[in-house]
Amino acid sequence: MDFGTNLKQLRKEKNLTQEELAECLSVSPQTVSKWENNISMPDLSMLPVLADYFGITVDILIRHDTNHEKAEVKELAKSVHALANEGKLYESYKLLKDSRGKWALSASMNHLMSWALFKLSQGKESNERQELLEEAIMYADRSIRLDGGETSRTAQAKMTKCVCMYDLGRKAEAVRIAETLPSMYSSRERVLVKVTEGDERNDYIRLALQFLDELHDEIVAT
Repeated sequence: MDFGTNLKQLRKEKNLTQEELAECLSVSPQTVSKWENNISMPDLSMLPVLADYFGITVDILIRHDTNHEKAEVKELAKSVHALANEGKLYESYKLLKDSRGKWALSASMNHLMSWALFKLSQGKESNERQELLEEAIMYADRSIRLDGGETSRTAQAKMTKCVCMYDLGRKAEAVRIAETLPSMYSSRERVLVKVTEGDERNDYIRLALQFLDELHDEIVAT
């Protein structure tokens, strides 16, 4: 089901006319009509408002991906990661940019674009680096808005945004956002060790210690 059809169905379930919904959202009835007929899409800032009004998540509101499209986006993400792992950072960014129409409303893919831009910015000259980092922050913000702060994708997007801000010299802003991220003490690794037993618990202990070793090496190398 596309966005327009989904919106129309949600509106009718609330027994609202286009005029009544438009009044609630402070937009014109013509705007609602265009949304329902897929002539235009709401601004990103309007999506959480619509989702909250209907008591659903943004993902459910959009219903942008059919099963085929979801599989296509998943394969695209794999290709982007593969190129990046081979050191082909520009190619990974270009692949994302050229296929943006397929993932524009995907929170995870907007974060992937943010990450790709951050990686691409490393080693660039000052002006180009600044432009790439600012674009990365824009995509991180899109990811956060689309996710609605509901999942770990928001935390990941905030992490990318923080390092971009730090690289731009906006250290105070980076710290302020970092302080809103979950603590290590509320991590799934810590909880899984507490709620499992025997061999399963030992496996999770090994994974947690491995993570701590990798974190230690990353911090020392910084």
